[in-house]
Amino acid sequence: MSLFNPFEQFEINLILPLILNNVDISFSNLTVLLISSTFFILTLTYSLDKSYLYIPNNWQITMESTYLFVYSIVSEQGGRKAIKYLPHLFTIFFLILFFNITGLTPFTFTATSHIIITFSLALSYYIAWIIIGIKQLKTKFLYVFCPRNMPGWLLPLLISVEFLSFLLRPISLGIRLFANMLAGHILLHILSTACIYLLTKLLILTIPAFIIIGAIAVLELGIAFLQAYIFTILLAIYLKDSLYSH
Repeated sequence: MSLFNPFEQFEINLILPLILNNVDISFSNLTVLLISSTFFILTLTYSLDKSYLYIPNNWQITMESTYLFVYSIVSEQGGRKAIKYLPHLFTIFFLILFFNITGLTPFTFTATSHIIITFSLALSYYIAWIIIGIKQLKTKFLYVFCPRNMPGWLLPLLISVEFLSFLLRPISLGIRLFANMLAGHILLHILSTACIYLLTKLLILTIPAFIIIGAIAVLELGIAFLQAYIFTILLAIYLKDSLYSH
């Protein structure tokens, strides 16, 4: 029966119950994924740093192209001052991309399909950008709610709208990533289940079913990259508000 449950793939399963000084530090499939992801990214970064070649191989070209891609996002959307925050944005881009792609592997777990993960990432950067804005711009940071040279009669409405929009940033950022990953994986599961059902009923219909599943899988791979791109570009745009006065 679990074969036909599209939500089973999102369940957090306890692997090792562990309580230390009344603090629950139990290991689950989510914990394993987060630890392995961190280890993978650190190992990858270290290996790349130690294996740069004067004449790069294909893997080095791919990683350098990814780095330049994120660099262009930060420089174009965040401005020159945002370049020093490039390591943070490159890491979050790579982390979300890794979560999204590994989630497409059969019998794995998709961390970004849980809103607690996506919202925590969005909220942490949201708070960090506020701190940076206050530190960099002081009271001028308040201009993010009220651009200069606006008519006086429009200010109350504009400030209310901008303030509400500013408060909703981490919510919209987290929900966008969570909803896209959740919907795509549910769709893939439903189509795969339908394909298995057709195998037992009408064998001739499995060929178009497999073609459709393959097309959706390729689409989900593109969405995995697109969502990492959107998350990063929005963070860069929000960062610009903390570095430049309106």
